[in-house]
Amino acid sequence: MARYKLTLCYDGSEYYGFQRQPNLPTVQSALEEALAKRFQEEITVQASGRTDAGVHAIAQVAHFDTDKEFDTSTFGYSLNTLLPKDIAITSCEKVDDNFHARFDAKSKTYLYKICLSKIHSPLKRRYSHICFYDLDVSKMQEACKYFVGEHDFRAFMLADEEKQNTVREIYSLQVEQNGEDLNVWISGNGFLHNMVRIIAGTLIDVGRGRIALEDIPEIINSKKHVGTGKTLEPCGLYLYKVEY
Repeated sequence: MARYKLTLCYDGSEYYGFQRQPNLPTVQSALEEALAKRFQEEITVQASGRTDAGVHAIAQVAHFDTDKEFDTSTFGYSLNTLLPKDIAITSCEKVDDNFHARFDAKSKTYLYKICLSKIHSPLKRRYSHICFYDLDVSKMQEACKYFVGEHDFRAFMLADEEKQNTVREIYSLQVEQNGEDLNVWISGNGFLHNMVRIIAGTLIDVGRGRIALEDIPEIINSKKHVGTGKTLEPCGLYLYKVEY
């Protein structure tokens, strides 16, 4: 039995997240069905983490085990013919038997896309949060520094979710503007459920003047969800990179 690492990208618009769910289309289900057809045996994949319904991935990482021999250099091409068109394998490599896509991950980088538009944007609505408000982008950029470092991010998760350890370390947070497009880049050692989407929503409220820069440390320290910005739609979120 050997272990293989897959890197895959997907448009999450039509899926109920990565993780397999009964009677619902998920990325894991589609991937495992394709692998079962390819190897004529049941294959279980383990990913670096779950992505929620509607969330996309540019470089999700997963692993699987099989005793079948195959050429890793051409494996992606052959498996992609069995996958839906909104999922694609970008690379495959044989790894040590102890490698684990989730537990060995050292950092993850997410991208959240915001489109600044006064009108509905049909071509971007599935892939960006459409923001109709005027934003002070320089204030959003200044706000980023308050999130960097190790903090208890309990305020930046679903209010009714129970989780024992809510301390995470953010390595970097940046807001880049290119015309009407804002890209929020965030890297860290791990993220709570909806954490990136809530941070992005909080940055928008900073840009709108609804949250003052000096209020951010207080919101973090309060550990209460009520002071944050809203949870933005999943369509603007992309798992960009996983590092090991």
